[in-house]
Amino acid sequence: MMQGNKTVQPWGGRWQPAALLLVLVVEALLSPIRAQAPAPADAFGAPKLTLQKPDLEYLAGTPFELQVIVGAADSPVRSLFGISFELHYSSGQYLEFVPPVEGRPGPFLQPDIYTFTRHEPENKVLYLAVSRKRGAAGQNGFGLLLSLALRLADDAPEGWEVCFEIKNITANDSVGNPIDVQPGPPLCVKVIEPAVEVVPNPFTPNGDGFNDNTKFKRDGGIPRDWVIYIMDRAGRTVRKLQNGQDTWDGRHQNGYPMEPGIYLYTIRSGKRIIRRGLIGIVR
Repeated sequence: MMQGNKTVQPWGGRWQPAALLLVLVVEALLSPIRAQAPAPADAFGAPKLTLQKPDLEYLAGTPFELQVIVGAADSPVRSLFGISFELHYSSGQYLEFVPPVEGRPGPFLQPDIYTFTRHEPENKVLYLAVSRKRGAAGQNGFGLLLSLALRLADDAPEGWEVCFEIKNITANDSVGNPIDVQPGPPLCVKVIEPAVEVVPNPFTPNGDGFNDNTKFKRDGGIPRDWVIYIMDRAGRTVRKLQNGQDTWDGRHQNGYPMEPGIYLYTIRSGKRIIRRGLIGIVR
């Protein structure tokens, strides 16, 4: 290339080593900056649709709320306008759906939304959907999408478990473009047996002010819907404690003192037997 009387070499000429050196220096300067730069939001992966509830174990007869959360602080959803999915559950034997059976919308995607719920108990699945109304913008972030009101049956046995799993998610923005939302892990609910102690046992109801009564102890107290039946060895009920009563003074329900010996007790909640055991009276 000619400029006046001088020839200027292109990059492929004698200036090539200097240009290469300049590129290497610039790369060396930029490398630490690139390493420290924050990762884009998508680097954390797709947002998830997850299940939550306050506890993992419940007593039979306990109502609970199953919550569906979309996104998280480190993986928020972007421009979400509508989402549908299937909620499968492993068993409905002791699981009750509080009527009306419907997904109750949470604050995320509010206001002005539509919801859809279809329950197929024969297939143990609910079809659920939430969408903003036409003309609304998509929502960014994370939060409670919807919840379901459920209950464990009164006769649910100790150790029974039901597991919930989200499948087949479809999500889109306000113009219909698909959004990648992945299902979170399954969540299981287990029925536990309440811990009940009878103290003291045996006891000595002789009026000396020491161990004259025995008490049924449980964290949180005895529920009012529990009934405690105390029976003699022939199976005849001698005393019934109810409406939260938790103490036996060793007397028959007609008021006279019971003879020393071994007595049986059964704690019931409706049709469900909570616990059985023995109580001793010593005089």
